Amino acid sequence: MAKKLESEMIPLTKLFSQDFFFRIPEYQRPFLWDDEDFTNLIDDLDSAQRDEPYFLGTLVLHKSRDGEYDVVDGQQRLTALCILLACMRDSLATTDDNTLTLEIHEKIFQAAKKLDSIPSRNRLQVKDQAVFNAMIGTPGGTSQPLADSELKNAISRRYESARSVFWEKLHAMREQDRESFAIFVTQNCTLIYVATDTFEDAFRLFTVVNDRGKQLRRIDVLKAYNLDPSYVTTADSRAKYALQWEEMENQLGETQFENIFSLLRLIYIKEKPQFDLHKEFEQKILGQPKMPKPGPEFLDQLEKYVDLYDALFVDRDYLDPAGDAPHVAYQTLMEAMVTYFSASEWKACVLAFAAKFDNCRLYDFVLLIEKIYLDHWVAGTRKDERYGVYTSILKNIDKATTPDEIVAEITISTSKIEDACRAQNFYTASHAKYLLVRAEIVADELDHARHFQVRSIEHVLPQTPKKGGRWDTAFSRSEREELTDSAGNLVLLSKSKNSKASNREFEQKKVTYLKDRVTSFPRSVQVLEYEEWTPEIIRARTETFSATVLRDPHTKP
Repeated sequence: MAKKLESEMIPLTKLFSQDFFFRIPEYQRPFLWDDEDFTNLIDDLDSAQRDEPYFLGTLVLHKSRDGEYDVVDGQQRLTALCILLACMRDSLATTDDNTLTLEIHEKIFQAAKKLDSIPSRNRLQVKDQAVFNAMIGTPGGTSQPLADSELKNAISRRYESARSVFWEKLHAMREQDRESFAIFVTQNCTLIYVATDTFEDAFRLFTVVNDRGKQLRRIDVLKAYNLDPSYVTTADSRAKYALQWEEMENQLGETQFENIFSLLRLIYIKEKPQFDLHKEFEQKILGQPKMPKPGPEFLDQLEKYVDLYDALFVDRDYLDPAGDAPHVAYQTLMEAMVTYFSASEWKACVLAFAAKFDNCRLYDFVLLIEKIYLDHWVAGTRKDERYGVYTSILKNIDKATTPDEIVAEITISTSKIEDACRAQNFYTASHAKYLLVRAEIVADELDHARHFQVRSIEHVLPQTPKKGGRWDTAFSRSEREELTDSAGNLVLLSKSKNSKASNREFEQKKVTYLKDRVTSFPRSVQVLEYEEWTPEIIRARTETFSATVLRDPHTKP
């Protein structure tokens, strides 16, 4: 495994000593702990047995030189522990004996020693160094809240949150208890550190070690790989691209930013996943023929895809609202697809199409992709088969010279989707909500982009009608079995309803659910037009639903 491996369980008093200096490398995420994490940490420490060791977890380190380590896994805990040490230091500064205050500060900050040619430096070098220096590296830095002018970014606010949580807990203690707590934390709290002399081996160790904090992700490893000095040769360039990476993640949010790497893997390789994400990028993509080179080329290409993803799936403003393109229909339809489609491979096709052909025929292409997804969904198509379809489309996009070629060669039968719309058990199907929303989109005038936020699906003919009531007599048992869960009997509610009204008669239900603005959806509101609710009406609505649900929302009949 590792060529050289250091591993030892040590108390904090040794971890924060002359033997260790830590650096948070560029590829790491920012400091992300929140109030709950800080509260859990100090509450656990405060309630621990003072005469027994308390285990704080494992650090995975990449040793750069003797006594100096890059933190691969554990930066959240190390940073939080430094803030806690600073709070303990400052909370003890008012005592007559300042010995503990000075000793704690020496664990955070190494003073210069001219005779030994030792420079002054922080024990932990972080990415957010300014706020760290002001609060942690300066005696008395935690005794007052940060000024409003210092709280303009999320990192400073997290530091202030930690300071506030720790400070409140410490000042609830008596002076002698604060002293014993400080001694306990430094002497009895232990960590295991594992260090290797290569990043690759350190990451392998990370994959088998738990971290109490926010773990390093596969995309963080890709970040490290692409920021390697052999690819990004100057410190200024590495800092610039590290910041660019963080801005891209903030732009999309953590979940969608991670998802875009899976989409890019599919766009680049055009086959189903075989290995771990970072392994496939390193072995099959970066630096391979016709692929982006690691470093600036990939990072710049990633930024373009992030902007494109944002425009297509988040802001959904990629089609020109001032032009002839069906901008409003695209926005409304794409919002529904993003909200209700659980799998995401289809997004890779839309990304690749837009990257090559801009917005020319994009709306037509999206309509086709929607039908492909729905065909797979209603048929329960296996993932491997879905990948085969999408990779084939991606390969065709690569070869095509015009978007018309792609749109013309995709043929998809909608018969399975139409049959699914006619199913007696439609209500219980996973695709029911999306198709009901799709029908609302078709029925809407779409004079502006719509967001169909569904609170619930309601049966007009109730599932459990009152015995002897009108519902019970107007519908035979076989008709109720046939029609209750069919699409024609279902409406979407946009607001919460009174559950006691579910079994009311038709006239009462119309008043309760529809006239009282419990729904603003156009197809659902159509129920108001009926004076009675019969088996024939439900069957007719089901057939109309099946025939029109996939109609292009931009071209009304």
